[in-house]
Amino acid sequence: MVRKKFNADEIDEEFLISTISNDKPASGHKKEAAKPQKQTQKKRQQKETEYTALFIRHSDSKARSGKLVPIRPEYHERISKIVQVIGCGELSIFSFIDNVLTHHFEEFQEEIIKNYKEKNKDIF
Repeated sequence: MVRKKFNADEIDEEFLISTISNDKPASGHKKEAAKPQKQTQKKRQQKETEYTALFIRHSDSKARSGKLVPIRPEYHERISKIVQVIGCGELSIFSFIDNVLTHHFEEFQEEIIKNYKEKNKDIF
């Protein structure tokens, strides 16, 4: 039989001790659930700030130089609401989508290049 490797950092000591002493473990016995709410709220605020900085800003490109692309109606509705509410009506749908795609390509550039090279066969 193969012995399973484990990471000592993933062991929840409090949960193990509570099971040995017949105490009822707190619901959601993982360490993440034991974190104070302040940290969770701080992380949420940080993510909101990151989101706004990444996506709720004007794009450097102009919409007229792009191409028309159909968007699912439910996505268009969501994007419209995001742009109107979070962007305070000062952001275009084009700018939002351009920012999302810019982030996507920056985030996954290496993987995209690798997959492209694996599937793109040279002519000669």
